[in-house]
Amino acid sequence: MKDVANAIHIGELIAVSRVFQLNPYKMITLIENGLMEVFESKEGFLNKYGKKETYEELEDWCELNNGKVITKPK
Repeated sequence: MKDVANAIHIGELIAVSRVFQLNPYKMITLIENGLMEVFESKEGFLNKYGKKETYEELEDWCELNNGKVITKPK
């Protein structure tokens, strides 16, 4: 189980909850269980997934205005 508080703020979860169609509690649970990812920067995201037009391996992803990227793999 990951310490989600160090990775993402509750306000950030609320901001992207609509993108993922999940409530913040469910998102926290998914992050803790490794079923969602939080990247501190776009560079970290690109290092893992590369720069592409579409990301077939992801159900969805979202970049926040502070540079963090949140993903939900399929």
